[in-house]
Amino acid sequence: MAGYTPLPDGVPGSPPDTAFAPPIQAEYVQQRGVWDRTKAWWAAQRWRMPWARPAAEPPPPSGYLTLIPLSDARLQPRDTRLTAAFLLLFACAVAGAVFVAVPRGVSVGEITVKTDRMSWNTTKSTYQLKLLARVPVYNPNYLSASIEGDLRVLFYRTVAGNGTIQRTRLPPRASPQLIDVAIDASDVPADYILAILSQCSTFPEELIFFLKGRLAARYMWQRQNLAQLNSYFMVDCKDPHPGEPTLKPYG
Repeated sequence: MAGYTPLPDGVPGSPPDTAFAPPIQAEYVQQRGVWDRTKAWWAAQRWRMPWARPAAEPPPPSGYLTLIPLSDARLQPRDTRLTAAFLLLFACAVAGAVFVAVPRGVSVGEITVKTDRMSWNTTKSTYQLKLLARVPVYNPNYLSASIEGDLRVLFYRTVAGNGTIQRTRLPPRASPQLIDVAIDASDVPADYILAILSQCSTFPEELIFFLKGRLAARYMWQRQNLAQLNSYFMVDCKDPHPGEPTLKPYG
């Protein structure tokens, strides 16, 4: 060819690659190969992860029309009568449970005391007086409750006897539940015994005793402290069985 000077390797116009290519180290060639393989592996693996997958394209709209008869169940209104009946029954059950379980105050009615036995020993200047206290307790709750407490009989300022009400079950809607408590009111000092003998030998031949006590009621998990008892009653020395004298409030 005219105008061209042949090069030593016989290729016109371009020098040989091996003579003019920059030197490349073997370690760089090996590292580049590992990096390329890592990128290729990661590109293949990342599409397998759920968050890396592209969103599926929606199917193309169809040109067909579907005709559904009016009698199809999918076109009928949803029947909610069963759900409404269940909710109404559940509400009634909750209201009934609250009405039954709500605590109502236990109360004590009018206490009566009668003389069970009264005797004298003029030689030893002693006496014996046994009383029977009847305590009416009202339980307005629809579940059972219980009551407990102590009673004290006093002759003026000294304690003549004690009575204990052990935990007693009160049936539901008790109106009332009668509880009898036996009290021995004979334990007084000698000075008071002389006063008792003196009052029984003079007009009006009656003794005045005071009744005090503290009662507590239990209903389910609650404890209710009732009002303290503070009253008095009369004992006829001539008739040791006067029936059932009613306690009168004191103080």
